[in-house]
Amino acid sequence: MNITRTILLVEDDVINRVALCRFLSKQGHVVHPAKDGDEALEVYAKNKFDLVIMDLVMPGIDGAETARKMRFISNSTDGDYPPIIIITAIDHRAQNLEKIFRAGVDRVVQKPIEHAQLLECIDELLLPKSATK
Repeated sequence: MNITRTILLVEDDVINRVALCRFLSKQGHVVHPAKDGDEALEVYAKNKFDLVIMDLVMPGIDGAETARKMRFISNSTDGDYPPIIIITAIDHRAQNLEKIFRAGVDRVVQKPIEHAQLLECIDELLLPKSATK
């Protein structure tokens, strides 16, 4: 089911950022790219997004800390916040995953990203429960 969504994509690697932007755009989504956590927070504070897809390891503030700050921004306004998917090449142990989920992250997707897995994750987070049955 293709529904146009507005996505904030945060990825410091320019090749990965461009490739994911193209892929998500071809799926019919409107994608706003950001190169790091600071730029993401600036864009996030000024726009409303249906979803955030963000790299975990970035220069400056990492994806988990950026997610935590996004949740604070949302809670200080209307409390309605978009789901956050963290993408990472790092193999995470239970304690690291706990930190990531405590920051407000909804899902973690391992790199290299399998497009079908990412689309399934997006659908799980954004489609109404009745639409997925």
